[in-house]
Amino acid sequence: MSYINICGKQIYYEEYGEENGPTLVYLHGGPGESCLTYTYQAKQLGKYYHVISFDQYGVFRSDALPEGCKLCVNDLVEMTEQMRIALGIKSWIPLGHSFGGMLALIYARTYPDSTDAVIYDNPMWSALHTARAIVNATLPYFEQRDNAEQIGLCKEILRNGISAKEAFEKSMSIDLYEEVRHYCHIIDTEKYNAYINNHIDDPQVSEDCWGKFAAFRQKLFESADFYENYLPYLADIHKPQLLIVGEYDMTCGDYEREYFSKHSKKGRTEVLTDCAHLSWFEQPERYTELICGFVRSY
Repeated sequence: MSYINICGKQIYYEEYGEENGPTLVYLHGGPGESCLTYTYQAKQLGKYYHVISFDQYGVFRSDALPEGCKLCVNDLVEMTEQMRIALGIKSWIPLGHSFGGMLALIYARTYPDSTDAVIYDNPMWSALHTARAIVNATLPYFEQRDNAEQIGLCKEILRNGISAKEAFEKSMSIDLYEEVRHYCHIIDTEKYNAYINNHIDDPQVSEDCWGKFAAFRQKLFESADFYENYLPYLADIHKPQLLIVGEYDMTCGDYEREYFSKHSKKGRTEVLTDCAHLSWFEQPERYTELICGFVRSY
């Protein structure tokens, strides 16, 4: 297991591939998930490029957040830049999944000289619009079943003037029971767990790693910058940008996809059919192919 000291914190990271090629840095989602589930894909990409993948501060194998501390989105962005410096990498390509897509976008805008290109993997760029994307995916099902409680909740989230924080918090209360998950093409948990068990050799995870998830999310959800709308940042990125999005993804909905198409410079969108949020799990070969093709072409 490899650790690096960033801003006085021990950060767990994985490294694959040759250092003399383009470097991809994987920014995981969750928020608070870890890079563990991406290990197999990182190894695949490492056959072609240099890949860095790490657990964000406060998550899983990295140092836990102390009690009473605060955490904001921009702390994580700054630590990513400090990791680049500590590893001696001149510049790299942020590859952000879900919440990591927010980090990738902010990073590219904040550190353009450290960024060669950007890859967004089913990204979350706006808490408000992600909340509404979840509603747009689930509301038709609730209307078909005449579920008045859930219909009311969904319509509250679509209400004009609702704050991003309130909309996001309400979206976390939408009842994604088994039939809804099937309707929305959400990954079957047993299949996902089997993927992890089959593709990731001994992750060397101690019991204390699992308890960090909730504390990380709570502190991040208390931070005002988590609820900012970062979509306008897309127009400020002058490096090549790739959006990979699953056909049924509920994080990056139609509004975000259209916004990216209209406002991103050097932007390219690839929609993976028959995929939802975890395209690197659902279509791993195609996912690798898209990223390699983009890096070769930019």
